[in-house]
Amino acid sequence: MRAATMVVRIPGNWIGDLATSCDLSIRVIKCVPREGSGGQSLVQIDTVDGTTGTDLVEKIRSAEPKCRVQLTSAGPGRFIGTVETNTCVVCRLVAESGCFLDSAMSIGDGTIMWNILAPNAAALRLLHDKVTKLGCSVDLKKVSLLRTSSELTRAQERVLQIAYELGYFDIPKKIDLAKLAKRLEISKATLDIMLRRAQRKVIANHVGGLP
Repeated sequence: MRAATMVVRIPGNWIGDLATSCDLSIRVIKCVPREGSGGQSLVQIDTVDGTTGTDLVEKIRSAEPKCRVQLTSAGPGRFIGTVETNTCVVCRLVAESGCFLDSAMSIGDGTIMWNILAPNAAALRLLHDKVTKLGCSVDLKKVSLLRTSSELTRAQERVLQIAYELGYFDIPKKIDLAKLAKRLEISKATLDIMLRRAQRKVIANHVGGLP
């Protein structure tokens, strides 16, 4: 497994556009794809100019028409909520590449810093190529192997690797859990537990270190 940090500029992306036009810091805590090309993001937005939640919702809708926004105050100048869009370039690119978006944050001038989890170097290269082909700028800042006290066992790494190669994580899936279990010659219940534990380790290694 690889962990990578990319600095990306996507023209027309509401996060970069909004962070540029307003004095805001936007952090994507979680991004998941929806039906078709849509996506939903769990976001944290910090302001410094007394902007209200209602003002933020209007600003987001202005940058991303037809989106659905729900925000809740989490303290002075901080809001947490969800933004659901009909088209989400980030969700589509990451999902098509077989990678996972651990988090993302606006860093100024319309650029966004992605923290990516990739099953292997090939998936990371594919994501980089897809972003570049869209005409977006991308700067790969850091790539590292996941090596911690809670790293994957050999069995878990093998299962994740095969599941990825056979399209289990694709959208839509190219192979379901039952067929994957048969291919690996283990029970469906055992495979489900192995996949859940492996994915939890990967996520915990990163989420556990967040402030």
